[in-house]
Amino acid sequence: MESFLDGFRFVPDGTTTLLDALCSFLKEQITFGRLKGGEKLPTIAEIAKTTGLTFGRARGVVERLSREGYVLSRPHSGTVVLSRNGNVLKGRVLVAYPDVDVCRYYPTQLFDTIRRNLMTAGYMVSIITFPLDADGNLTHLKSELLRATDLVIALRATPNVQKCLVSSGVKHIFAYGGKPKVKGAGPWIRFSHEKAISAFADHCERADIKHVVQVRFESNEEFDAGPALAAKGIESSWLTISRPGGGRNRFDGIVQYACETFEDMSRKSIPDVVLFWNAFAAQGAMMALLDRGIRIPEDVKIVSFAQTGFGPVYVKPVTRFESDPMDDGEKISDFALAVLAKGRIPRPPKITPQYIFGSTFPF
Repeated sequence: MESFLDGFRFVPDGTTTLLDALCSFLKEQITFGRLKGGEKLPTIAEIAKTTGLTFGRARGVVERLSREGYVLSRPHSGTVVLSRNGNVLKGRVLVAYPDVDVCRYYPTQLFDTIRRNLMTAGYMVSIITFPLDADGNLTHLKSELLRATDLVIALRATPNVQKCLVSSGVKHIFAYGGKPKVKGAGPWIRFSHEKAISAFADHCERADIKHVVQVRFESNEEFDAGPALAAKGIESSWLTISRPGGGRNRFDGIVQYACETFEDMSRKSIPDVVLFWNAFAAQGAMMALLDRGIRIPEDVKIVSFAQTGFGPVYVKPVTRFESDPMDDGEKISDFALAVLAKGRIPRPPKITPQYIFGSTFPF
């Protein structure tokens, strides 16, 4: 048993006590089958000496585990681990993603799919956030990495998060964001619009489109249809809508700013096609154009980014780049299970949105 206590590490984060952390650690060892039914725990004195807890608090750990059905204390014969009746988990997977102001629909559906698939396969799944800025406090992430963790799935990991994962020695994979550049980083599941953008450029060429305006609500968007359009001889330009400030849920603000941006457009000033890389911006712009009597698609054609089941609402089906969070979650969880199987790791899948025709830019 000493080896299990030797694996215990505690990083104070202001929210978890040493006693709570040790209880969680021992529960995980039992839940994951690393401590099996019938095995003895160390004595209270040994727990206190190894962890730095007082004798009374070490006794509190054992008493809590006993109350919750993890161990059984017998006078003069010590404390033994109780059998989990076959409900032993294979391990724990940590899903980490940035704490940013984004639409929660996609990550909620994505995480639900990942959690369901991994739990069905016998793994505990924990989900945490990390700060997006380079100087953000990673204490919570570091504390989680000290718990028994078999794999970390990191979404849009910043360089400091990448370094943290590599230095921790915990097995990990990355999804979305740029390709990791930290030496020793794990495999990367790429999110690519290339196929959908190519289909869009072909569509514009067939429709004899001359000018496309791409709309974003901030200047650091990852995706750009410009090169694919230029290869077809089609001009493109950018329109950046100011990011509204204040509050954590700013999507109503994005709709309003887009509405204000497009409300003064006349039929003479609009391009052939407007491509929105943000569904909320598309929502506001289409409201403004409709209010101005500008017809879609007769006067201007509209294409928007969207999520399956969640996108800009309009009187006509919107032509769109559509991502399916549940399908993406299936791909990520399947790859995670392949990594956990400890065999030959297959090539990471590519997450690719579909280009879907609608009435705002018909085929």
